Amino acid sequence: MSKEKGKTKRFGKKFLASVAVELVFFVLVYFGVGFYFFRYALARGDKKIVKDNPNLPSSEIKQEDRDWATSAKRYDEQIKSFDGLKLVGTSFWQPETSGKWVVIVHGYSGDRSNMFRRAKAFYERGFNVLTVDCRGCGESEGKYITMGWLDRLDLVAWANKLAADFPESQIVLYGASMGGAAVMMAAGENLPPNVKCAIEDCGYSSVWSEFSHQLWEKFHLPSFPVLSAANTVTNIFGGFNLREASAVEQLKKAKVPVMFIHGSEDAFVLPNMVHECYKATPTKKELHIVKGAIHNYSFRADEAEYMKWCLEFINKSLVA
Repeated sequence: MSKEKGKTKRFGKKFLASVAVELVFFVLVYFGVGFYFFRYALARGDKKIVKDNPNLPSSEIKQEDRDWATSAKRYDEQIKSFDGLKLVGTSFWQPETSGKWVVIVHGYSGDRSNMFRRAKAFYERGFNVLTVDCRGCGESEGKYITMGWLDRLDLVAWANKLAADFPESQIVLYGASMGGAAVMMAAGENLPPNVKCAIEDCGYSSVWSEFSHQLWEKFHLPSFPVLSAANTVTNIFGGFNLREASAVEQLKKAKVPVMFIHGSEDAFVLPNMVHECYKATPTKKELHIVKGAIHNYSFRADEAEYMKWCLEFINKSLVA
């Protein structure tokens, strides 16, 4: 009887040891996968996902736009984020005093120089322009990109700075791709009354939805358990939750008018996302689908028409 008990006890120990080994193996694999995709998508630096991607237009900056950015009346700008990061921007001022401002936010893995062409377009139409580097991008501090989620709070800080420096200012928030998502997310925050409207171009409905799409598009992998693992690591090292980072949920709280622009052939941020965002918005809103445009190409497709939409929407928002 005692021998049988001994055998049972030894078997139990072996079983528990086996379970422990498998559990440790699972945890290591889970965090290994999560950390890989966290670094792949969110660590500062150039991103393979956008390099030579057929679904994206060229990000090359034209020399004429660089020349304009160099020759225009400009100032270096800087603020501290809520969590102590130095955030950097460049403002372009009209030769004559103007109270109209556009804050322009760049896309994923880019920086403010990628938006010089659009900055020039607004500037030529009488606006002062503030172009900013998102956290983890360009000259702004931060180890990780936050896909617009923590950037939404940085946008509020930039808007508060402009409102404090220029109490009579009328501010427009404008962003493309990740910048568009940041603008939509910021629209749900407590913005100063100086912010009159928001314009977003090809932003995603949520970070989770966009990453799920890219995970399948690039790797043919499902969101579970891969994205769940990446989310665990993002919570620990990135300081935010991928599931919470939703433009749709933020737009439900919006108090400013919002204009949405999206290309009909966008394969990077799918067009159905803009309809989700538009539907969620309770304020005055407009939606423009640019036929034949791929991701972030609507502005280039017809700059004059694009800017006409923007100006008409802004003017209606300023009057309201």
